Amino acid sequence: MNCIDAVEGMAKALLGKFLDVSTEYRMDDSEYIRNVKAVIDAVILFVKTNPEVSDNPDLIRDVLYDFAKTRWLARLEKVVDPDQQAGATRDLEYQAYCYDYLYAHGNYPR
Repeated sequence: MNCIDAVEGMAKALLGKFLDVSTEYRMDDSEYIRNVKAVIDAVILFVKTNPEVSDNPDLIRDVLYDFAKTRWLARLEKVVDPDQQAGATRDLEYQAYCYDYLYAHGNYPR
């Protein structure tokens, strides 16, 4: 295993456990997403200050961001009646937009 795989694996384990804890304690989504951003930013800072780990910190940022967002959205999915499927799809699209907005701005869209 090379260094970047270890960093990515550790970060994914942390983000996964953090999602479990935030779900268990019903943490506000904005608080959860701000903390996810802090974890990802810390990983990027580590990679940038240790160039022997990777020469492309943006790649790990994208991987971790997508991982955290996908897991968060999967948590929101519920078994939906076929009649409600279209509404659920629109709701997930809006939730994905909210995740992106919260990550970028730290608060809910207006």
